[in-house]
Amino acid sequence: MNRPSPSATSFAIVALLAATATGQSELTIGTARYQKLATRAATEAAVREQLVGGGVEWGPWSSVGAFELTTARLAEARSPELDLARCTAGGPGPDRERDHQDKSGRAVRWTELPRAAGTGGSDGFSTIDLKSGLPAQQHDFACRYLHRTLTCSAPRKVDVRLGSDDGLRLWLNGRLLIDAPVVRGLDAEEHHLTLDLAAGVNHLFAKVTQDQGGFEFALSTGAELPRAAQVALDWQLQVDFPEGESTHWRIASLPILADVALEVGGLDLLPDGRPVVCTRRGDVFIVDDALHLPPRAPTLHHFASGLHEPLGVAVRPDPRAKLGWCVVLAQRGELTRLVDLDGDLAADRFETLCDSWQISGNYHEYAFGPRYDAGGHAWVTLNLGHTGGETTMGTTVPTRGTAVRIDPAGAMAIVADGLRSPDALGPIPGFGMAYTDNQGDYVATNKLSLLRPDSFHGHQSMLRFTRQHDGRAWQKGDPVPARQEPAIWFPYAKLGQSVADFVPDDTGGKFGPFGGQLIVGDQMQAILMRVALDRVKTLDASGVETEVVQGACFPLRSGFKSGVHRLRFAPDGSLWCGLTDRGWGSRGSWRDGLERVLFTGATPFEIAAIRAVAGGFDLEFTLPLDAARPVAPADFALRCWRYHYHPDYGSPEVDGRALSVTRVEARGERTIRVLVDGLAAGTVVELGASGVRAATGAPLLHPTGWYTLQGLPLAP
Repeated sequence: MNRPSPSATSFAIVALLAATATGQSELTIGTARYQKLATRAATEAAVREQLVGGGVEWGPWSSVGAFELTTARLAEARSPELDLARCTAGGPGPDRERDHQDKSGRAVRWTELPRAAGTGGSDGFSTIDLKSGLPAQQHDFACRYLHRTLTCSAPRKVDVRLGSDDGLRLWLNGRLLIDAPVVRGLDAEEHHLTLDLAAGVNHLFAKVTQDQGGFEFALSTGAELPRAAQVALDWQLQVDFPEGESTHWRIASLPILADVALEVGGLDLLPDGRPVVCTRRGDVFIVDDALHLPPRAPTLHHFASGLHEPLGVAVRPDPRAKLGWCVVLAQRGELTRLVDLDGDLAADRFETLCDSWQISGNYHEYAFGPRYDAGGHAWVTLNLGHTGGETTMGTTVPTRGTAVRIDPAGAMAIVADGLRSPDALGPIPGFGMAYTDNQGDYVATNKLSLLRPDSFHGHQSMLRFTRQHDGRAWQKGDPVPARQEPAIWFPYAKLGQSVADFVPDDTGGKFGPFGGQLIVGDQMQAILMRVALDRVKTLDASGVETEVVQGACFPLRSGFKSGVHRLRFAPDGSLWCGLTDRGWGSRGSWRDGLERVLFTGATPFEIAAIRAVAGGFDLEFTLPLDAARPVAPADFALRCWRYHYHPDYGSPEVDGRALSVTRVEARGERTIRVLVDGLAAGTVVELGASGVRAATGAPLLHPTGWYTLQGLPLAP
């Protein structure tokens, strides 16, 4: 569909009105007058009051637990539910002096969560990671309780949206509103409720159960603004109150109209820079008029429809097309080319380029791609099915769990196998093609791995289709091929939970100080991360000198409105982010959409890169260090762990231990060498540098990085 421009009577995003008597312009957001007040919160509240009303004061979250989850699961009351009798309208709330016995037998009490525990957009949406602060042995088969107050001067009704991973009971003033004994991923809008509040103090009380995997609760705490007003308000608050990450990178959200489900499966750019988006529902859109700041509603040209869940898209030259380009995408069962012959921004020809991979009909047999190499070959990664056999994921047909390469004539070859859920792939300059995989059976945690020819990446379910043993097909009990270890392990929940697309920063500094590194999206946590790869000479298990690719990962930007699934850099150096939560769940107040990240020009003080050296690491920083305050071992905190390789879902951090910093050496105004005792190959090293300061006195924006140490570097 061609999306018309908003009419003059539609909800305006931002309008600059006539100059006032003071010579200043008045800013309006929708029908609300925007005025910068003393704080961000006060400014936002004043706008929301004008647009949707207010009058409810939301107290902080408190929690207690975790407690053992028995076979009765949600139905079995634990001791915190004794406090429900105190949580009536006007009541005192939970007894914070009462001890409860948690899953490990410790005495615990209700504890207020930090405000940072609920993160999200300015419509009041928050997500709470219920694993936060818990020891690893309490992460699975547990339940946890939450409480907060809502105070208002008069009775009123408040609409909320909420969800959980896994089961949920929710009470308001002691009355049970939700009873959902289920095992599910987080869907932030699973439940829509109207809370009937009394004058005075009201109590919201929740119980969330956890089997395995994610353990989260999400709630929208305020009436939803129209999208156009919401994105305008978000943008202006970033401009007027830059803080933390938004000081350096601002997020511009596009107010896509609600009648389009833009669940982004694939994202690329036309030669003129316009985004092309394919959706999981089978549509392809070209996005026009999308670069305005503050953002305003773009025009969507409906290029194609009726496709089978495409999860990647590539724009390619095509001399037959009126405008000189075509669109290639991976449907569930084939690689397809879409050609616009007459230049009306609608596909006229649908051509099958390759249909050589197999599908069985299992809902989980996704196909991701294509991404092209320098030789014009299309690469596609093929997801395993959700078989529920000995492992969660498996296959009944060949080619599942593989990476395939398709030549210009359409011939397909398997390049690598042992993949599980390989959501994204792409070329990395100097390193070749790589892919990301998600935590699960045989995958300890999210990872980034190089797709070397004939490499095996660990999942054993497809070996009987792809590997030969003594002239016969591989079968259970045969030797398992040597695994290619990932270049990067992303520590689960600490940094990402559902790793997605990645793009090399080739913007020449337009996106900030991390040129040449990878910018990586996470679909569950709705964040951007970054990766600095490191090429190291080491010894293999036989004592032969070899080279490994490993490196470090870091946080970059949080606060996106939905899961960050697909990424592409624009010609101006901004980063397009395609969003979705459908089917997988994510943080954020939207189900889908497009956002653009822009560097403000203010360089943050960060660890730019971590490089392994004999006996330790070199840390490079983005800004000069404080020469008047020499760094010392006490400025750093290091620990390491390893992961199990097994068919279970994911792996805990095992053999965790602290590492001792023996010496710190300055090696230039921006580089420090940290010498460490006890480093071991095959571990992840968490490196905290919270004591380091810039020459300006500023602390690090993100003081922690995680280095995947597959091989110990040889001494020079």
